[in-house]
Amino acid sequence: MSRFTLPFLALAGVLAFAPDPAAAQLTPEAVAEHFEWREIGPANPSGRIIDVVAVEDSPHIIYMGTASGGVWRTVNAGITWEPIFDDQPTASIGDIGLSPSDPNILYVGTGEANNRNSSPWGAGVFKSTDGGDSWSFVGLKETRHISRVIVHPTDPDIVYIGAMGHLWGTNEERGVFKTTDGGESWEKVLYFDEKTGVTDLAMDPVDPEIIYAVAHERTRDKFDAGDPVDQWGPLAGIYRSRDGGGEWTKLENGLPTVEMGRTGIDVSRSDPGVLYALVSTEPPADDAGDPTPLDPNRDGIFKSTDWGESWVKVNDWNNRPSYYSQIRVDPNDSDVFWAFASPMAYSDDGGRTVIFGPPVQGNTHIDYHAGWIDPANSDHVLVGGDGGLNVTWDRGQNWEVVQQIGLAQAYAISVDMRKPYYVVVGLQDNGMWVGASRARMTRGVTNNDWFALSNADGFQSQVDPTDFNTVYAETQSGNIYRQDLRTGQNERIRPQPPEAGEGEEQERYRFDWNTPFILSPHNPETLYLGGNKVFKSVDRGDNWTEISDDLTALPEERASAIVSIDESELEPGLLWAGTNDGNIWVRRSEGAPWEQVNPRMTGAPEAYWVKRVEASHHEPGRAYVVLDGHRHDDYEPYIYRTDDFGATWTNITADLPEGSLYVVVEDAFNPDLLFVGSEVGLQYSIDGGADWAPFMTGLPTVPVHDLVIHPRDQDLVAGTHGRGAWVAGDITALQQMTPEVMASSVHLFDVRPEVQWLTTYEFSWTTDKRFYKDNPPTGSTISYHVGSALSAPVTIEVLDLEGRVLRTLTDEAETGLNRVFWDHRETPPEPQAGGQGGGFRRGPRVGPLVEPGEYLVRLTVGSEVRTTRAVVEEDVPGYMGR
Repeated sequence: MSRFTLPFLALAGVLAFAPDPAAAQLTPEAVAEHFEWREIGPANPSGRIIDVVAVEDSPHIIYMGTASGGVWRTVNAGITWEPIFDDQPTASIGDIGLSPSDPNILYVGTGEANNRNSSPWGAGVFKSTDGGDSWSFVGLKETRHISRVIVHPTDPDIVYIGAMGHLWGTNEERGVFKTTDGGESWEKVLYFDEKTGVTDLAMDPVDPEIIYAVAHERTRDKFDAGDPVDQWGPLAGIYRSRDGGGEWTKLENGLPTVEMGRTGIDVSRSDPGVLYALVSTEPPADDAGDPTPLDPNRDGIFKSTDWGESWVKVNDWNNRPSYYSQIRVDPNDSDVFWAFASPMAYSDDGGRTVIFGPPVQGNTHIDYHAGWIDPANSDHVLVGGDGGLNVTWDRGQNWEVVQQIGLAQAYAISVDMRKPYYVVVGLQDNGMWVGASRARMTRGVTNNDWFALSNADGFQSQVDPTDFNTVYAETQSGNIYRQDLRTGQNERIRPQPPEAGEGEEQERYRFDWNTPFILSPHNPETLYLGGNKVFKSVDRGDNWTEISDDLTALPEERASAIVSIDESELEPGLLWAGTNDGNIWVRRSEGAPWEQVNPRMTGAPEAYWVKRVEASHHEPGRAYVVLDGHRHDDYEPYIYRTDDFGATWTNITADLPEGSLYVVVEDAFNPDLLFVGSEVGLQYSIDGGADWAPFMTGLPTVPVHDLVIHPRDQDLVAGTHGRGAWVAGDITALQQMTPEVMASSVHLFDVRPEVQWLTTYEFSWTTDKRFYKDNPPTGSTISYHVGSALSAPVTIEVLDLEGRVLRTLTDEAETGLNRVFWDHRETPPEPQAGGQGGGFRRGPRVGPLVEPGEYLVRLTVGSEVRTTRAVVEEDVPGYMGR
């Protein structure tokens, strides 16, 4: 049975016309331009900040680099911010190098170097000569993760790059690179091996020929463990060059004699002989008991007063160095430094004592990665971390948290069924948040339209479609809970293994960092959850049953687990499951055995993450599988389709651009309409995956980790890992777009039912230092298609059911898809004659709103006429919020 019938009907009588062969030349790119994305947040929880730097002579100009949300600039000390890197090929930033001699010149090294399981990767070095208004690519793409960019103090053509290289593999594009011609060419001036890169650089503030480089070896495994499996190495350490990178010496006197890990370094501007290093070391195998204080072979803070010739350990403080290891010396006092980790630390006595935690970090989000100290005012400090950007003007006594930029790093999203619908997002290190897709205030969506469910890392969520107050969500490693929004009651419902019998070993379930679970489309009280096995609950998670054996390929791996599950909405009990070690399984019905089908995927890479399995809405045997290979050092996209329950597979990757895929969605009404989210944005296909095109009008280059098509409103909702949630409203025209429509001379698409929203003004003073995103306008979008041979004038009329014309709209139609907006108003009245100039009027003349009900839409293109219905629904205000 076809599922193409939309939940609203056009009038019968649309005539058939001979196909226009020229219409076949219409491109998906041109069609996609008619669908624009809008941002909805949230911004109260931000995302990871990698670097922040201000123009020293004009500290109200600040540049901020993010882990996966691009580069941002403010020119008014943070009152407003603007993204300046959105059209570049990556959103992941490693470091920003601002030229001291010409602050209009910036170099951005892309690809964060923080080594976490969800770290994106970059595409090399980019340069701007106009303060970030425009950019040019200047090379080093395969460095992938750039830790530091240093620009010469007087010659902006001389730049040093600290490159870490691939995080999940080996390559030679690591070490220190130098350009003397502004990026036209690069020389590798320090190289160790294919596993060891440079995690920090520092330049002597008086003699720019003196460069310090910190070598670090690290490699992540293919699972979601906390830190890299390999993070110490024999070549790691601090190196110094006295001739601008020509020759290098390893500094060893007083530094650890055991293998070192990630280390951060900084040089005092007021006393250049003073250096501080935040050093990590490999813990001893017999790491038991309390370590000896100031043991030089243990993690801690080291200090040199002779340009690195000798070092003394001054403090044992260091926290998870593989993820942090950033230290900044006060430009005006060599005894003062800030160290950024979790928590943040401060010392004013050269490191002998360190203050950390709330006394200096206040109530800001933990996990700090970047800092800048104003050389004209040491009390003014900017600090960036997993919770965004923080600003202090009194040396950490009080902090302002920037909350007007949408930088949330979404792992997963879901939607509910209230009107307007709400979106639930799971965020990196910022928990679960729920927010409105549009607001009742005319100002649009603000931070006040979002509320939190939990802290920690937020991941999957599902909302009961029959009761939006029942929300299922989780934090990391399968810690799923059910929450009642009316009461705030929170029930932990993660499956627990049965108690072991006498003499038996206790079983332990394994869950991925981002554990998949779904509500059954056949019964919202039935849940499926994937660990190392598939679990089922028929009572909303209160009790669970194992319905599979261990489905992983590597059960001996503690992180080997299921990462995607789905149930067919056509046949209850038809389940699909994919693991993070490459297995794909199908169970055809309730109680049937599980069949492993990945060995039948001829030509597909083996053991890659099965990032998403999507059961078809149209054919029981059809499913889509997205494979993610970036943890195998493979950045290519992979997507496959089966039509026979996995017996055979078709590769439909086609012309997708480079960048790992994270999600695929098949439209519920049009089987040929597919969307995929990737590391570099969003692509779509209107021919079942034979061809792909960008679907990104208004959407920045950003990783798209999750997608949902709202089942009632037919909005496409994206969860981006770096810019929060976005909505592409009303994709019904795409859902109705078939080859026959594309080849027709004229076609009028069905009009989506629209609510005539009631909104209210906010009667209070506001500030420009706020997050607000415009609501979509109230009204109906009327979409139509014309063939390339037509050039006649176009008229769109809205009529009541008695045939009275209420509104006439005109349009200059282009070949292909066209969209016209009707604001639910009748024709504006004619201006009144007489009086002193007709009186005073604010704004344009508008006609009265039509009453809720059914209307006719008549499209006339020359002699061609098409008619359909438009439904205007009455708004029934309900409780907005939690």
